[in-house]
Amino acid sequence: MTQLSRPLLAKFIIASSLLVLVVVLILGTTSSGLSPDVKPRKVTEKISFSERLNDHPTQLGGFVRQEKILRGDTFNKLFTRLKISNSKLLQFLTNTPKGQNKIKLIAGESLMTTSDDNGELLSMFLIRRNGLATEIKETIEGFIATEAQLETRYLFGSGVIESSLYAALDSAGISDELGSEMADILSSEIDFNRDLRSGDRFSVIYTAKYLRGTYVSYGQIQALEFINKARKYRAYVFIDPKSGQPSYYDVQGENIKNAFLKSPLKFSRVTSGFSKRRLHPVLKKWRAHKGIDYGARPGTPIMATGKGKITYRGTKGAYGRFIEIRHANGISTRYAHMSKYAKGLKKGSRVDQGQVIGFVGSSGMATGPHLHYEFLVRGKQINPSKAVPAPGPPINAQLRKNFDEQTARSAELLEKLYKSNVK
Repeated sequence: MTQLSRPLLAKFIIASSLLVLVVVLILGTTSSGLSPDVKPRKVTEKISFSERLNDHPTQLGGFVRQEKILRGDTFNKLFTRLKISNSKLLQFLTNTPKGQNKIKLIAGESLMTTSDDNGELLSMFLIRRNGLATEIKETIEGFIATEAQLETRYLFGSGVIESSLYAALDSAGISDELGSEMADILSSEIDFNRDLRSGDRFSVIYTAKYLRGTYVSYGQIQALEFINKARKYRAYVFIDPKSGQPSYYDVQGENIKNAFLKSPLKFSRVTSGFSKRRLHPVLKKWRAHKGIDYGARPGTPIMATGKGKITYRGTKGAYGRFIEIRHANGISTRYAHMSKYAKGLKKGSRVDQGQVIGFVGSSGMATGPHLHYEFLVRGKQINPSKAVPAPGPPINAQLRKNFDEQTARSAELLEKLYKSNVK
């Protein structure tokens, strides 16, 4: 949540008006909208303004550390990253049948620990995706594992970009992780590698998971406003009651996800644009550059910009490790200079929009790690930044009334957030 740099009286007035709206937001929401699994009275009491308004972990009686569980992780590896040295606990988690039955490591979930001033472990929590947490603690009889219920809260905040999106999120007291989510939601509208400017603004409403009053992780963005180069973009989540899958729409119910993302990398820098004449960095000759180069760290995930079928996967001359994907309507995309491919992909594999297909490298004729990306229409390379992709499907007509009611409440709060952040 954002800190409002205003006099105390103004802050109190803004806080009061927002709290009144939050009460309406929560009490009037259906199961497909902004409704946490707790009683509204309890939630509205806890969503309040104070001098410390952020979603970063506070102390649970000590210092908090949290590590996301990666594919192939073991408790040994996690203990090293968390700076834990406790052989008895490790024995319980790895060799005791009771511990093995309770504690299973699943990629994407996380392990959180608290310790005292001397570094002694106080508690450990395995944060699950299903809204639960497994608490591991030591008793007189030894270690035990018990289930703890996570609480869902609604948070909201806004900020202004001065140097970077992440710096603005930090100033607003909002988790950095939310920046990647914002970029993903608006990836068809804004190229977060090239389009962000100083003075751009954002407001966001999102859920977060709490454990005993301590922030654990963000849940899902419910509504988002981003003002980029004076143009306003808004996105509202709506969960399909049949599939249970969330999608994002504008206020008219149009799907904000286009057939193609504006960039195959979430965050990077453009090192060379589409050009009819460019001095080649290796050959030192003037020639056309019919794609866009994105400079990024080795190993940065590369996403398929659209849904399609892989027609080429392998080494291809100066391109190095290379993937070409065929999409609908005679469109193809190419990805070159990869360090490696995502597991399980081969010629003929079908991929979804946003799916990781490989990782940035410098294979082939490259002076450094980057991704060379091409966009082709009927075999001819065109400027990806000028391509006009088709939009995704709009909101189902039968669900439009429900969507409009939900969006109206979110839009009102976004408007208040914007006004509170305008100096």
